[in-house]
Amino acid sequence: MDITPYIAKGFPGNFDRAIAEVGVGGIDREQSQGMVRLCPETEEFLYDGYSPTRIRYNRGTRPRLEEIAARLVGTTPHERATAAMAWIVEQVKHPHTCGPLAPDRAHTEEELIDSERGWCNEQTRVFVALCEVMEIPTRLVFLFHENEVSGHTTAEVYIDGRWAFFDITFNLTVELPDGRLAEARELSGSYRELAHDAYRPSLAHYYTRTHPFVENEPGWNPRERPHVDRGGDLLAYIGICNYLIEGVKVIK
Repeated sequence: MDITPYIAKGFPGNFDRAIAEVGVGGIDREQSQGMVRLCPETEEFLYDGYSPTRIRYNRGTRPRLEEIAARLVGTTPHERATAAMAWIVEQVKHPHTCGPLAPDRAHTEEELIDSERGWCNEQTRVFVALCEVMEIPTRLVFLFHENEVSGHTTAEVYIDGRWAFFDITFNLTVELPDGRLAEARELSGSYRELAHDAYRPSLAHYYTRTHPFVENEPGWNPRERPHVDRGGDLLAYIGICNYLIEGVKVIK
């Protein structure tokens, strides 16, 4: 499939322009501008063929990440990915909760960990890297709110034969009625109410911890930020981006 017409294009409002002019650098800029928009034309491709579902990691390539991964508790991909997310929440804190931070640092994952701080896209990139070191296929998922102002970065992890939504900043996944973890596309559509329920306590807690500078942050100030009761509206529009770290190869 030719995905060129859908790469960082076709989002509503001013999102296309925001992506084109995004104020980040390095790999973060490449990922932002390389996302593929989820839409009826791309949905089947993005959820069946676009992203690798079997990977192998060459031990010794990223020793710092290996050391962290070795300390994470769990035996299944679900348990280990959940542990990685919880570790990042505590060790790579979002600037909204700890003070202003330049958006264009273009750090490696190790440098982000050393800095102990990271924007949502940076937190997610560390998460993807840790999961891939554990040979768990993972990809970035960019979210665009229904209000056409707020944006966010999350991930999907390949678990039990399907992609599962993980929001690292808010430390959450969403369980479907049948017990499976929800995909981003499901939360964007028929299961939006489940997303609202999942985000409600996380957003309420988050908003009590934000620093004063957030009052002026586009999309996340009190006038524009996602409503506590409708956090699922963050998934109104979605872009997906693959990211294979050094040392990881795809198994056919």
